Amino acid sequence: MQESKIGRHIWSVARLFELVKDLPVMEIPLDHLNVWHKYEGLSLRELVMHMKAVQAADLSFPIILDEDGEIMDGRHRVMKALLEGRATIKAVRFDTNPDPCRIKELK
Repeated sequence: MQESKIGRHIWSVARLFELVKDLPVMEIPLDHLNVWHKYEGLSLRELVMHMKAVQAADLSFPIILDEDGEIMDGRHRVMKALLEGRATIKAVRFDTNPDPCRIKELK
């Protein structure tokens, strides 16, 4: 099961897809997104797997943004759009975040 994580909150991506199906799709400028996520600690093989996912990303599907505009789903699509030099990307955005499926406990 694919998951989306923001801070300690975790959502099922399948559930997010269900929740956004009736939200309006908009074109948003890529430079309005926080694209400073780090993929630290990846092996070369893991990095190649991400590169393949970027190549296969389908830009016809909108990315999913939370109420603050953070990316909940669609990072590979964002990376593909940036790589292709696009100015905008399709997106849907929650006005209010849905309850998370679970919250990661503090250690």
